[in-house]
Amino acid sequence: MEFSVPDYVHHRDNKNLDHIPGRYGLPFVGDTFRFVLKPFETLDQRYREYGPVSKISMTFQKMVVALGPEFVQQLTLDSSQSFSAQMGWDGPLGDFFAGGLLMKDFAEHKFHRRIMQTAFKVDAMRQYVDIMNPIIDEQVAGWSDVEGFHFYPNVKTLLLDVGAKVFLGLDMEGEETRTLNQAFLDLNEGPLALIRKDWPGLQYRKGMDGRRALERYFTELAPRRRGQTGTDMATFFANEKSEDGEYFSDKVVGDHLIFLLLAAHDTTTSALTMASYYLANDQAWQDRLREEVATLGRQGLSYDDLGSNVTDLDHCFKETLRLNPPVPMYQRRTVKEVELGGYTLAPHTLVQTSPLYTMRMKEWWQDPHSFDPDRFARNEHKQHSFLWAPFGGGAHKCIGLHFADMLFKCTMAQVLTRYRIRFAKEGQFPAKIQHFPFAKPMDDLPLVLEPLS
Repeated sequence: MEFSVPDYVHHRDNKNLDHIPGRYGLPFVGDTFRFVLKPFETLDQRYREYGPVSKISMTFQKMVVALGPEFVQQLTLDSSQSFSAQMGWDGPLGDFFAGGLLMKDFAEHKFHRRIMQTAFKVDAMRQYVDIMNPIIDEQVAGWSDVEGFHFYPNVKTLLLDVGAKVFLGLDMEGEETRTLNQAFLDLNEGPLALIRKDWPGLQYRKGMDGRRALERYFTELAPRRRGQTGTDMATFFANEKSEDGEYFSDKVVGDHLIFLLLAAHDTTTSALTMASYYLANDQAWQDRLREEVATLGRQGLSYDDLGSNVTDLDHCFKETLRLNPPVPMYQRRTVKEVELGGYTLAPHTLVQTSPLYTMRMKEWWQDPHSFDPDRFARNEHKQHSFLWAPFGGGAHKCIGLHFADMLFKCTMAQVLTRYRIRFAKEGQFPAKIQHFPFAKPMDDLPLVLEPLS
């Protein structure tokens, strides 16, 4: 099924924001560097000075930023189809993740979301748990032999290997997997490039070369997987059909796999790293989680364990994402005139809202900057339906949120039942946190792993 290109993609951004309070900051770069270093503080100062709606300049773009759960709801739920995700993200991500779900709007987005449905149904998810648990078990067991252990690079390697098997059906040790992993890592560097030119030697070129390598591989992989009965996501995608009974094209399958790798991998790597950071500082919570998993009486979690059987672990996951959401800002662009917080926005106006800010607002949360998973037992997050929204909402709500939840819990359960984790040196808490592209301690979280008998 072909979709015509909507008219709004041909328009330049509206930069006439004179009627919106605020300031743009430094010439060209605006508040970019300040926001990268201290995102919450930058937004909080704006909120206190200008109110929930203000204008801002970041990454060479002038836009409106709207802060609070009501704006997270308005932009993500988008019941009036006023906001384009494609044009919101086109500047930073368009070249690197073209064709992914985030880069499609409205009816076209709904049509393409269908390609992923089978891959995230319950039967498929049960199979993923059975695939990932042995990989997690083997690699986590080997961490005790690593000299100078740093959590972030080791869990990143683990999740790349899980992804190779679960997403692509590849063996972890093969040269093919290593080549693909490097292409993926190169691709992820591209969106951070300040000079957006595909020239030799530039970070942007490195990212685009990674994209092109993945495109070539997946375009060749899709036809090989059609008619097969594998349990990996690539095989599910390749065999999915449209409502007309036609297979999705090789290019479409490839575009969706590329975006899925980004959405599923680094986000969970960050969540596991930050959770381990908090738990190394809070031995009491470590013990609670360890005891909860131990009561199940087996090594590793089953799919059926992931709900009410591990409530504390669930709250730990939610609290980690509250403090460090995988996407700190949701970005959209208006497709028509919109009322936002008492201001009228013209068509083609860039708008951001921030789950990072919303999930730390002192107006809603008790002691908002502290790690307190029990706040979810107290139902603090239920004061507003979009107060806790690390996975977005509406049509673009993360389709892989349950997979991320499953991967986090299965990995953390095995880490905590094998080891007591402690900081490797004095003064690691509080740490300097790198917030972009995903949150992690700047020192990659050196830990001591004490094996449990």
